[in-house]
Amino acid sequence: MRLFSVTTAVCVCLLSAAGAGASWYRAEQLRSEAAWLLERSKAQASEYAESFNDTLATQQLETFARRRVVLEQAYLWQRGQTLGILFAAAAAAAAWVLRLLRKLNGELEEVSEDVHEAHASEPVPVPLHARVQRSRT
Repeated sequence: MRLFSVTTAVCVCLLSAAGAGASWYRAEQLRSEAAWLLERSKAQASEYAESFNDTLATQQLETFARRRVVLEQAYLWQRGQTLGILFAAAAAAAAWVLRLLRKLNGELEEVSEDVHEAHASEPVPVPLHARVQRSRT
């Protein structure tokens, strides 16, 4: 049972680390898309400065709105990455503690078996005449 708990903690650690890695990858893709949208909006701004066309200004505002949505998604994935890292660290610490407890329990069982064997092989001497001194009060 204890080996199962250590294995479970290690599996949770690995799954959390994989989730953090996947979240980082998705957040990086979204940040790249947001950077592209920013460059596009800058190009639209320079076109608008040359022509003063209202449709270009509207397109630029729409591009900024899409960039904001993409950045919000990137921040959400970044939070998932942070949670994955925290869960992975907690699971790794739990696996380490459970392994130490399993090792300690095994050593305690070995010592208790040795003590029981030692007590069984050696008879305990019992004094024939035990003197009990009474205290005078």
